[in-house]
Amino acid sequence: MSAWATPGGTEDAWPHTRRPLPWLFALFLAMLYLVPFDSIHLKVSLPVSSDLDRFVVALIVIVWLVGVALGKPGRFQRLRPRGWAFGMIFFLLAAVASIFFNVERITNLAEWDDAQKRLAVLFSLAIVFAIVTLTLRPAELRPFSVLIVCLALITAFGTIYEKKTGYNVFYETSAVVFSPIAEVASSPTEIDPNPATTPRPTITGPTRHALSVTSLLGMALPFAVVLAAVAPDRRRQILWGIAACALIAGALITQRKSGAVVPAMALLALFVLRPRELLRLAPFGIVALAVAFALTPGIFSTVRELGQTENQASTQGRTSDYPALVPDILTRPIIGRGFGTLDSAKADTYRILDNEYLGELYQVGFVGLIAFLAMIVTPLIVARRVLRSADPMRGPPAVAAAAACLAFGVATALYDILTFPAAPYLFLFMAAMCTCAASVEVPAGWTLPAREPKRKPVPVR
Repeated sequence: MSAWATPGGTEDAWPHTRRPLPWLFALFLAMLYLVPFDSIHLKVSLPVSSDLDRFVVALIVIVWLVGVALGKPGRFQRLRPRGWAFGMIFFLLAAVASIFFNVERITNLAEWDDAQKRLAVLFSLAIVFAIVTLTLRPAELRPFSVLIVCLALITAFGTIYEKKTGYNVFYETSAVVFSPIAEVASSPTEIDPNPATTPRPTITGPTRHALSVTSLLGMALPFAVVLAAVAPDRRRQILWGIAACALIAGALITQRKSGAVVPAMALLALFVLRPRELLRLAPFGIVALAVAFALTPGIFSTVRELGQTENQASTQGRTSDYPALVPDILTRPIIGRGFGTLDSAKADTYRILDNEYLGELYQVGFVGLIAFLAMIVTPLIVARRVLRSADPMRGPPAVAAAAACLAFGVATALYDILTFPAAPYLFLFMAAMCTCAASVEVPAGWTLPAREPKRKPVPVR
């Protein structure tokens, strides 16, 4: 019998609730996995960007504020672990400080638009993280885990279909649905490119870049594996195992190295965190993997293509720019040249690093890089106790979310991940799940007992 049994205590928990915010969270996750939201611009005139995600985040904020204003005190209050927002606040302060101390240079180089857009996205990320952390309940962690896997499966199958037919169902459907109120960019899909200019097909799913969709699928993979581990019978174990293999197939079909690296690191993180519960799934994993290969036979050629010479050339072209960064970094080593001023879309002006760690070092300096690492590591530190617990309600989702955070940390080294907000949004949702799992519920009005002052040891004579 697994240490993770079936949880109870799911009263008034999503999806069995009338509370609006959990339903908005579900809508938000559906937007990440099914809609190319950063390619959709609403037909409204605003002083800021009119991307779809800004309106969804604004709706979440409004509903949350109304709930705070009208909400009745409950019987229980949730105490979140200390320091749960440390990494996010640290990085926000570093980003703002980097712009403040580089105002003159940013103005002279006309980089304000890029800096403001990136800073607005960063604040949107912080808002989503804070509201999900403050609202999500422990009993809702498992239902949201199931939702993440189901949405990721749709993304995986849609991506596989895109590779086979060249039809991007996510972009085309969004164009039909949102055309009356928004402008939807054309799909970047290209399955038969000119080898002289583009060595690999462009398979993006609901995102603007193939690396972004591999991150979404790789971060969902731990949840499928954990759900297989807690399944009450063999049939469900096999089904969740097949779902995990479908997510891997969807990532690999993009023919990007990250499609192999990110899922592999997510699985490695799982086995490091809970080896006993997950090693027993190995026989079922072999069966599910065989079924997945039978369903997508072309996956073997995809794996072989990852090691071809033209794919190596892209890595060499990226890393060849790294030594040239040293003088720029040494010029502003502490706070960098300003958050958001490195625009990867302007290849003729800026170097394409495809490594967010180097990008943050370049833009926000060593202080910003440390803050960025703290943002990634803080959820793992906050949830360190529940990761080893046998609590069936908190333990499995926390382990899966922690593994997803580590997968995000790996994906961050493979491309400029903050330029494509889908994966950062999902990461901060996972971070909120870790914090929720580590929170404790106490009767309303209960306060923490005061700590006794430490007594100095009395020397023995």
